[in-house]
Amino acid sequence: MRNRMFAVVALACILVGCGGCSTQGVARQFADELGEVALSAPPTGATYYLQVDNARVIEDAAGDVDMPYCYDLPAWSEDGAETSVVFRTARKLRDGAYLRFDAALLRGMISWEEVGYDELPDAVREVM
Repeated sequence: MRNRMFAVVALACILVGCGGCSTQGVARQFADELGEVALSAPPTGATYYLQVDNARVIEDAAGDVDMPYCYDLPAWSEDGAETSVVFRTARKLRDGAYLRFDAALLRGMISWEEVGYDELPDAVREVM
């Protein structure tokens, strides 16, 4: 039991000591792959909005044959704070469409749906 406890404490010390060195690298990786929303969204999730811009889509069939379209777009929280989101789709989305999506910390976009302009919060309409 004493050896097990020592091993756990030693492992924790190593992880904490090394964690500071790589924290920025891991954070940058999540931001590059999922957008800044993956770092700014609460762990329990939040709602965000964006407008589709097909001029900013990259078709990359070599990366994921089921989801070959990669979007990297600005997005806004319900209070109008700007962030970015990166997500993949199976097809190009309707250019100019407004999307409401849920995102969570380290997961990025979880789900999305197209909405009308009148469904956007006032704070989002002001900055979009």
